[in-house]
Amino acid sequence: MRHERLTVRITGSGPTREKAFATAMRQVQQRVGKQATGTCYRVEPVDLAVESAVEHRWTERFLGLLFPRERTRFELTLRIEVEVASLDLAAVDFTVREERLTPLQHALHMR
Repeated sequence: MRHERLTVRITGSGPTREKAFATAMRQVQQRVGKQATGTCYRVEPVDLAVESAVEHRWTERFLGLLFPRERTRFELTLRIEVEVASLDLAAVDFTVREERLTPLQHALHMR
């Protein structure tokens, strides 16, 4: 079992601030899994810092002239420090159990 600290930088975007944050947080475990050694079984956030937060606003119009509406999109870039607990499965010794089926059991798909 190993414990290590990693820092990941993630970006999320969405139509609201909450959805942008949720999109970013969904990426944490995937990014940590790529960087960590072994198989991760616990990812615990330790520190979170906002690197950039941008709100994009624009006006959409139907057919370029009619029905104007305001649109917004939020982009959030976070730097998250996490503590990762992982297990190296290559170092685990597995015992091998081999079963032999009789021809009748094999024919009946029984164990």
